Amino acid sequence: MLPYFPFDQQFNHKVGTVPLAENDRLIEVDEHYQVEIALKRQLLTELPTYYYQTLPGHQIAHWEVVETVLTNLARFMPNQFALRKEGNNWHWQNHLLNEETTFTFGDKTTLPVDPLDWAGRQIQEDLILLAGNEATLVSGQLCFGNGWCLDEKMGLPFWQIHTPIVPILEPMMRSAQKLMERLPVGRPVGRMNWSVKVTDQLDMTSRHTPALDQLLANHLPYLTPEAIGDYLYIRIERQTLTRLPRSGAILFGIHTYQNLLANEVIERPACADQLARVFITTPPAMLAYKGMDHFMPALFAYLKECNHS
Repeated sequence: MLPYFPFDQQFNHKVGTVPLAENDRLIEVDEHYQVEIALKRQLLTELPTYYYQTLPGHQIAHWEVVETVLTNLARFMPNQFALRKEGNNWHWQNHLLNEETTFTFGDKTTLPVDPLDWAGRQIQEDLILLAGNEATLVSGQLCFGNGWCLDEKMGLPFWQIHTPIVPILEPMMRSAQKLMERLPVGRPVGRMNWSVKVTDQLDMTSRHTPALDQLLANHLPYLTPEAIGDYLYIRIERQTLTRLPRSGAILFGIHTYQNLLANEVIERPACADQLARVFITTPPAMLAYKGMDHFMPALFAYLKECNHS
């Protein structure tokens, strides 16, 4: 069952951010940790400059990300992760991967890769760094992106990252821009994003878009009301925004969770009803933006049957 289920009574037109409480984890670790870290590292080995990019001049923010990630993991999962600091000499233990790393905080030559890249290899989240008055994308490790990649967005201000903007998204984007302008240090926020896919492939960055479009086309004949639950996956992104104290940059974290639709319906009693309520109130333009318009009639019929059974 998905750890988050952002489906209630109707489609939410707002950004939907909520403050993270003192005891809310910024970084989450689940049962897929080892598998997803292995996949991340494989992708970064095969195409390092596609999945990790940075513009010069943001090393302070990179080290703040290292500190934020390691401190959060060690605080909330002390049996799995440990951080020892002796001045700028830091010793990191990742018991889940059976790894230890000793490095000098602030000296990138003491790590095997860039600090932000190294931090991202410790966690399931994708890490995006936004800096400046316009929240420009200046650095990122994006392995599990949904329909975008760093090649397309690096160096763009936030308001351009989502262009061309679907009209239904424009108010949401304006609100998100204002949120980032006003986000204070020490008060991170989180939100959920959802989509429905025909595969549980984690890496859906742009280089896979043609193949994924073809996969959907191939599956469409089989997406009947009787079978669709065994083909579709609910994909949830838990997104967090954290203002870094020294650089003033914003760390945008994205943790992707997925579950087969049929399994979610079985494991979550009210699932079918909640999904139907949200989907029926989602503007058609948004369903098309999410790539769901081709199979919606069959999906509605499936959810209706689930509610009656």
